[in-house]
Amino acid sequence: MRFGLSVFILIVYVLIERSSLSSLGTAFLSPIVIISVLIFGAIYFRGDFLLFTYNCAIAFISLTYLRPKGLLAYIILSSAAFTVILFVFGINLLGPAFTAIYNILYFIVSVALNVLTYIFCRSYVQALDALTDAKNSASNAAQAKGSFLANMSHEIRTPLNAIIGLTEAELRRELPAESIENLRKIHTSGNLLMGIINDILDMSKIESGKFEIISSTYDLVDIIYDTATLNMVHIKSKPINFIVSVDENIPRLLIGDNIRIKQILGNLLSNAFKYTKEGSVELRASWQSVGDLARLEFEVADTGMGISEEDLEKLFSEYAQVNQLSTRGIEGTGLGLAICMGLVELMGGELSAQSEYGRGSVFSVYLEQEIADKTPIGAEIAAALKNFTYTPENKELSIEYIPLRNSKVLVVDDVEINLEVAAACLEPYEMQVDLISSGEEAVQRVKDGAEYDLIFMDHMMPGMDGVETAHAIRAIGTQYTKAVPIIALTANVFAEKDNIFIDNGFQGFLSKPIDLHKLDGVLRAWLK
Repeated sequence: MRFGLSVFILIVYVLIERSSLSSLGTAFLSPIVIISVLIFGAIYFRGDFLLFTYNCAIAFISLTYLRPKGLLAYIILSSAAFTVILFVFGINLLGPAFTAIYNILYFIVSVALNVLTYIFCRSYVQALDALTDAKNSASNAAQAKGSFLANMSHEIRTPLNAIIGLTEAELRRELPAESIENLRKIHTSGNLLMGIINDILDMSKIESGKFEIISSTYDLVDIIYDTATLNMVHIKSKPINFIVSVDENIPRLLIGDNIRIKQILGNLLSNAFKYTKEGSVELRASWQSVGDLARLEFEVADTGMGISEEDLEKLFSEYAQVNQLSTRGIEGTGLGLAICMGLVELMGGELSAQSEYGRGSVFSVYLEQEIADKTPIGAEIAAALKNFTYTPENKELSIEYIPLRNSKVLVVDDVEINLEVAAACLEPYEMQVDLISSGEEAVQRVKDGAEYDLIFMDHMMPGMDGVETAHAIRAIGTQYTKAVPIIALTANVFAEKDNIFIDNGFQGFLSKPIDLHKLDGVLRAWLK
C-alpha cells in the first residue's frame, strides 16, 4: 500500500516537473517543502507514515534534483537520508517504541522499496525524455521543411514569373506564326512546371495541417464546364471519345470550396486522359438528397491501361506512380491522387477507385454540400454540357484591356526581371508605371511627396521587406499614406492568405507568376 501510494505520487510529480508548469511544480515540491512534510508526517502519523513519506521525499529529491547516475548512488543517498531522518527525528520524536531492531528492519525494507522505485522511475523518466526529444526533433524538422519549401517556392517562382509573364506579353504582339507557336510551347511548359511545384506545396500544406477549405456559393455548372474544357486539351490527336453526363436534377447553386472541387476533378480527368491511348473518358455527375444537404457523386471513368490489384493499395500514397514501366514518358510527380485524397478528406468526403488492369479505371468522389438554391440544373443545360454546346454567362475567355491613361502605379521589387515582367503586364493599360528596386527607396519616394493610385509591393525583399515597407508608408501618417491601396506580390505560397497581408497594411495580394486575369481584376477594383 505504501509503495503503491509512493509510486502514484511520484508519477504525478514527474508529470508536473516535465510539463510546462515545471517551475510551479518545483516551487511547491522543493526539497525544503518535502522535508517539512516529511517531519510533519513523522510527528503526526508516528512510525506508520515515516516510511511512506521517506520514500516519496528521497525519490523526488534524488531523481529530480540530484539526478544520480546509477543505482548504487541512489541507494547510498537513500540509506544516508533514511538513517539521518529515522535515528535523529524518529528516536527523538517517536520515543522508545522504535527499537533499534525495528529501525533496522524498516531500513532494509526501505532499501528494497527504493531499488524498485528507482528502477521504475528511471525507465519512466527516460521514456519521457525520449518522447520530449522526439517531439522537439519532429518540430524542428517540420519548421526546417516549411522554411525550405517557402524559400524554394520563392526562388523557383521568381524565374517562372519571368518565363510565363514575358511569354504572355510577347504573345500579344504581331509575330510570325512559327514564333507564336514556339512561344505557346514555352508558355505551356512553364504552366506545367508551375503545376508540379504547386502539387508539391499543396501536399506539404496538407501534411502540416495548414491547408484551409474555404466555402462560398458556387455554380456547379461552371465547375463541370471549366473542368471539362480545360482538360480536353489532353486528348490531342488521340482517338478518345469524351463524354459528359450530368443529372439534370442536381441543384445548381451549392455552398462549398469550388476551387478545390475543381482541382480534384481536374486531377482525375487529367490522369484519365494521360493514361488512355484510345477509347473513352467519361465524367459523370449525380446526386442524392441527404436532409438539407446534397450528396454529390462524381465519377471519372476511362478505358485506359488500368491498375493492377497490388498497385491499387498504394494508389493514393505520396510520390507513388503505378505501372512505372508502362507509364514512362508521362509527366507527373505522383502527387495528384494523394492531394485529391487529402482534399476530399478535408471536406469530409470519400474517394475510391476501381480498376482492372488493361481495361480501365473508375474513380468515384462523394461530397456533401450545402444547397444555396434548390433550382435544378435542368434538362437543357445538362444536354448542352453533354453536347459541348454550353456557353457560360459572363465568361471572359480573353481580357478586354481598358485604357487607364490617367492612373499612376508604383511597382516595388528587388529583382530586375520581375520589374520588367510587371511593366510588360501593365503595358496594355497605357498607364504611368514607376519601377523601384527596394523598400527603402519606395518609402523615401512617398516621403518626398510622390503619390500613386496603386502600389504593388514584393513580399520578400532584402533589407526592408514588403511588410516593413507597408508599415513604414502607413506610419508617415498623412491622409494619402493611410489610404493608398497596396497590393502584395508574393512568390511564397505559404503566405498566400488575405488576412496575413490585410493585417499588415495591404489591401490584398497577387501570387507569382502573375495571373493576368487576376491582375486585371485588381486594376478594375482599385483604379477608376
